[in-house]
Amino acid sequence: MGRKLKTPPKLLQWRLECLGHSLIEGLAGVLPGAWVFRLGEALGGLVWYFMPLRRKVILRNLRIAFAGEMDADELQRMAKASFRRTGGNLMSAAHTARLTPEKLASVIHIENLGLLEEALGGGNGVVLLLAHMGNWEVLSRLIHFFPAGTRAGAFYRPLNNPLLDARVFARRQADGTRMFSKRDNPLHVAGFLREGGIVGILADQRAGKQGEPVRFFGRLTRASPLPSLLARRSKSTVLALAMTAVKPGKWTARFLPVEAPPTTEHCMVALEQAMKLAPVDVFWFQERWKISVRKQRTIGDWLGPDTGRGGKPHRGLLWLAGVPEVWRVPAAWIHSDVVYEAVLTNEQALPCWLPASTRVHRVSFGADRKTLQQSITAIDSSADLPLDFILTAGASKVLQKAGRREAVPVIFLP
Repeated sequence: MGRKLKTPPKLLQWRLECLGHSLIEGLAGVLPGAWVFRLGEALGGLVWYFMPLRRKVILRNLRIAFAGEMDADELQRMAKASFRRTGGNLMSAAHTARLTPEKLASVIHIENLGLLEEALGGGNGVVLLLAHMGNWEVLSRLIHFFPAGTRAGAFYRPLNNPLLDARVFARRQADGTRMFSKRDNPLHVAGFLREGGIVGILADQRAGKQGEPVRFFGRLTRASPLPSLLARRSKSTVLALAMTAVKPGKWTARFLPVEAPPTTEHCMVALEQAMKLAPVDVFWFQERWKISVRKQRTIGDWLGPDTGRGGKPHRGLLWLAGVPEVWRVPAAWIHSDVVYEAVLTNEQALPCWLPASTRVHRVSFGADRKTLQQSITAIDSSADLPLDFILTAGASKVLQKAGRREAVPVIFLP
């Protein structure tokens, strides 16, 4: 059978998105760069008020990244500033996409270019660790700043809109940067590196189960092993790059070294250093430390072997209000990187299988969704680190909905 055609409404949506993209590019193309940036910031500040769930995600990311370093008011201000800065950077991408190489040099300043030149001197290419920060769409145009004759490539993720994807893909390759996808054979990419090329990889976003367990901003998570794999296979040098806005419509791209050997852990340390140079420039909109757990996939499966190393632990909540006294957390859900707190009714005592030091929260049994949501909000905000997940027995749809409203997954165990 042939491929099923997309329904007309979907095609209409794609065309409308392309039209919107064209209008934004047209507007950004006729305005000065500083105006475009400020317009984007204004729109980002406006959007802040209409995306409550996204605000929660950004605050959650910032609470994990800067736990113990900033108080709640500082994090709130940074989250709002991040909305504005992201708007400015995204709007500016439409402006810088049309600049000539000569004009591009007037809005981007390169720092530590000597690190790149030295790395290329080794002859085995460079793996460039990139983060979604600053005007990251301009990264594919940095080939104009590299030593003459340098070949550059970058990994990309196709957009959901195929019409818009074709347009963006063509633009990203227009300056000579070769685009690789996850479907490309790693041997071909390694060959590109061994021939002296540069391959950029956006490595700051979360990885799935295939990711490697490492610490990032002190929190155990999963990260893509691809940069380390390619570097080891091609014997390439690894560098990180930080893109930061220094004033409206102008950015600095700074190269940073990565400690040898280029393990995934060392790569993430360098990427963390790059992001800390300008946290407000980072795209915090994706829940970076989201855990992928469910009844059949435990927290131990997600975090990997229990090494007992310190850091910023995960915060689990045992919802025991109304749960039979015989129930207890299965051994597969016990991990040294997880600190459990308990939710009990006023009549319940702390179960004997939990340590006496366990932090206890009290709620009313049989509360409605709104009350449960308020309870989860209060418990979540009672510590520097946010809640990561809730474990309970049974299947309370009311609790599940309350957790979803607060972006906290609820896992029901038998």
